[in-house]
Amino acid sequence: MTHLYAFDLSMECTGLTIFDLESVLPVLVASISTSHFRKNATHGQKLKYIEDEIIKIGKKYAPSVVAIERGFSRFNTSTQVIYRVHGVINKLFHNYEQIYYPPKTVKEAICRGDATKKYVQETIHKVYPDINFSNEDESDSFAIALTYLIKNDLIKWNKVEIKKKKAKEKASKEE
Repeated sequence: MTHLYAFDLSMECTGLTIFDLESVLPVLVASISTSHFRKNATHGQKLKYIEDEIIKIGKKYAPSVVAIERGFSRFNTSTQVIYRVHGVINKLFHNYEQIYYPPKTVKEAICRGDATKKYVQETIHKVYPDINFSNEDESDSFAIALTYLIKNDLIKWNKVEIKKKKAKEKASKEE
């Protein structure tokens, strides 16, 4: 079995979604949090923990392709820290294709480029109502996975039909 790994990378809480590429169904939606570390924990300790957790997951789900949300520069120090996590993932999956998607591309694939995280999550729930997200990192990684699947024609994703479904559900709730 081959799997798509989709990451929303962060030093504090990395979101990970894995899709089985044969059934094109999600098999894991999770996050790897380093919040349990003491304040004085080093970046190296956190990176090692993230790496170890991903290695464990990799033993259960054989990867074949990796989709990652492209980083963006907001605050210089935090950007540098996030790119350390990117380095760990790039190293771990060096034998697999790695595709980076800008945040706007992910939003555009799911609904629209200027959508909020909440709107993207609501749109995902219209198609995958049984998926539960513990945090935005998980829903972001799910959206990244969907972006790969949509762009590679592995799933059909009709934004207009999904939006209509959303409007119908809203109307029935108001009745």
